[in-house]
Amino acid sequence: MFLRRLLFLISSSALLGLAVPQSDLFTPAYAVAPVQAQGTVTGVRVEGTRRIDEAAVLAAIGLRTGDKLNAQKVRRDLKAVYNTGWFVDVVVDLVDEDGGYVVVFRVKEKPAIREVNIEGEKKLDEDDILEVVDVRAFSVLNPATIADTMQKIRDLYIEKGYYLAEVEFETSPIGEDQVDVTFTVTENRKVVVQRVDLNGNDHIQSKKIKRFLQIKEGGIAPWLTSTGNFDRDLIDADVETVRFVFLEEGFVDVQVDRPKVYLSPDKRFIFLSYHIEEGEQYDVGELDVVGDFIEEEGLTHEAAMQIVGGRQVPDIQEQQWRIDSKRKTRALQIESKTTKLVTGRRFKASDLHLVMSNIQSFYEDQGYAFVNIIPLTSPNPDSQTVDITFQVQVGEKQRIGRINITGNDPTFDKIVRREILINEGEVYRGSLIKASRVRLERLGFFDEVNVSTPRGDGANVLDLNLQVSEQPTGSFSLGMGYSNLESFVLTASVSKNNFLGLGYTMSAAINWSALRRQGNLSLFDPHFLASRWSALINLYSQEQSFQLDEFQRGATIGFGRYLDVRDDMQLRFDYTIKDVGLNNITPFQQHALGGDLYRNGLTSTVGLDLSVDKRNNRIFPTQGWYASVNTSLSGGFRLNEDKVLSLLGGEFNFVETQANLRWYKPLIKDTDKFVLRLNTTLGQVASTDGRVVPLIHRYRAGGINSVRGYNWFSLGPSVRAIPSDDPVRADDNLIVGGTQTWINNLEIETPIIRAAGIKAVLFFDAGNAFGDPWGNDTLHPFDLRSAYGAGVRWQSPIGPLRF
Repeated sequence: MFLRRLLFLISSSALLGLAVPQSDLFTPAYAVAPVQAQGTVTGVRVEGTRRIDEAAVLAAIGLRTGDKLNAQKVRRDLKAVYNTGWFVDVVVDLVDEDGGYVVVFRVKEKPAIREVNIEGEKKLDEDDILEVVDVRAFSVLNPATIADTMQKIRDLYIEKGYYLAEVEFETSPIGEDQVDVTFTVTENRKVVVQRVDLNGNDHIQSKKIKRFLQIKEGGIAPWLTSTGNFDRDLIDADVETVRFVFLEEGFVDVQVDRPKVYLSPDKRFIFLSYHIEEGEQYDVGELDVVGDFIEEEGLTHEAAMQIVGGRQVPDIQEQQWRIDSKRKTRALQIESKTTKLVTGRRFKASDLHLVMSNIQSFYEDQGYAFVNIIPLTSPNPDSQTVDITFQVQVGEKQRIGRINITGNDPTFDKIVRREILINEGEVYRGSLIKASRVRLERLGFFDEVNVSTPRGDGANVLDLNLQVSEQPTGSFSLGMGYSNLESFVLTASVSKNNFLGLGYTMSAAINWSALRRQGNLSLFDPHFLASRWSALINLYSQEQSFQLDEFQRGATIGFGRYLDVRDDMQLRFDYTIKDVGLNNITPFQQHALGGDLYRNGLTSTVGLDLSVDKRNNRIFPTQGWYASVNTSLSGGFRLNEDKVLSLLGGEFNFVETQANLRWYKPLIKDTDKFVLRLNTTLGQVASTDGRVVPLIHRYRAGGINSVRGYNWFSLGPSVRAIPSDDPVRADDNLIVGGTQTWINNLEIETPIIRAAGIKAVLFFDAGNAFGDPWGNDTLHPFDLRSAYGAGVRWQSPIGPLRF
């Protein structure tokens, strides 16, 4: 027997062509009839689905086979099915079957969306709006998704300063069960913050406060930038910013009210007004630390007070940790931390936070990851001092469980793990985790490095999770250009700073022009065979005719060893063998300086290089410094007037020493808007067999890679050349190169279009080569040749370009 009982019926309009508030548009009307049937649920079915998967609907239903049938459960499930937002009608039927009832949910799906359109947008690009639209073609029309998308479009306009923008939507039926959705934007005028007023700030100038606010005055041309945009979500943050500025100047009792916001009658401008009560200015009073101390681990009251008092942190023994599978150990000396909290000195909020951070790091480096430092302040209005007591709550000592790495594709796990200074099973060390993050960022392989320490398996165990975001580390370029010096130029290059995901640096390049023909191939492994050694191999061939027709062909192989735990300092040994010389030597050149100056031959060289790298990023540095000193010996040296000891072979015997310093500093703290760069190089070469150092190994300055604004190799000592016996023809000056060089490059670089990688640069170069062929003249600062100018740099998809 077939028994059909209507339990609930929910109906709603198809919502086609309507634009009314959501509360009126999508609220269902429930009609409830009491359930007369009693029995057991023998099955649950869904009928009427076309695009929606039946399993997805059943997942929202709580009734299961074997449950007792009652009205409350059916009503609950009917609501759940309707609230999925997929259906316009839901009907529940009961079907007698096997002594019980099969509960059948008969549904009618909402129409599918054929396409989504945006209308009315003028100030924003349609593609930018579509990026925030969650409504997708071929999905079911869902009121919650529609409402969420409308709010996202409004938020996007608010972010751009169009605070009065309005968004509506409408649906247009296409056939029986499809609709087009159109979002119509009424942009209205851009609302600009015209003025920010500060009242009550008697001791601190308004301009000093305003520069830290996120909601700023629009200025002269607010439509060109985001300056002047108003965002209510930033008001609370700006209130705290104003308060912090006063706390930094010692106004402990400062009160800052939420700003009053006024809209101009024409709805084009917004005015903000802050009311401030400064209070009195306080100095630092008595200082103390209370709470949990652990004498046996050096976490004593005296040690904590030394941090608070600005003295050096005591020697906390040297922290030991493993650096490879062979259980070798190295020591980390905890850096000295100082502070400016001194009794009688003006109170500063930043000093207070610095002391809290230093005490926290002090405990974290002994494994107390959850140490809590609470500053208790007690102002004394009579003496205008504030006593500060730091309360320490230690918690349990923690160990590192698993180290999990995600996002490193294509970089191998081992490349990331070798930069981590702490291992699984070791005691938690806060400073080592922070240093590990810095090391990963400095590689230049990752755009972002996030570190978290969630609870692990077991008591007092923390997992170390590192989530990295890979960034492009390679470039490929193939092009042809024209230079006023080299005529047509053909270039091709490929480079990869994380070759094969193994951390190798690989590069290959070819440059071909009327004056230059060169190619090179190099491979550098910063951790050879997963050790603390590095390895380098470089093959190259070069011919150039800027001043003379020169050639160099050779190879270099080198090995280095890291000398410190952070891999900042490296000592490297290398060997180079190359064939060098000049083509088309004139008769005059053949006899110049007894035939020694223009010699060709094989050069065999060993070198030793010490470098220290403290840059924040080794590919695109914006802060820090790099320094290197290297010396090399070619051939051998003279023992006496008759004999030269040739240790390495080759045709030339000389020793060369070079020093290089590169320094980077942002002119605006903690930003890369303006970065000052300094590069200075000093070099000296001296003969070890008494003969003149040949021209091919002497220093010559000028060109884009040394002193810009001068032709290649046009700077340096020269000699008078008599090319012919013609008495009318003038003598030539023949550049012979120097035995010393000093090159200086000073730059200020700033991004122009950050997203496109385009930067502008101002530069000043000063340099020259010194020393006559016999090495008698010495380097002199007043003989430096200088040049200045501007340029544009583009980190293009095909490689870095300079103009």
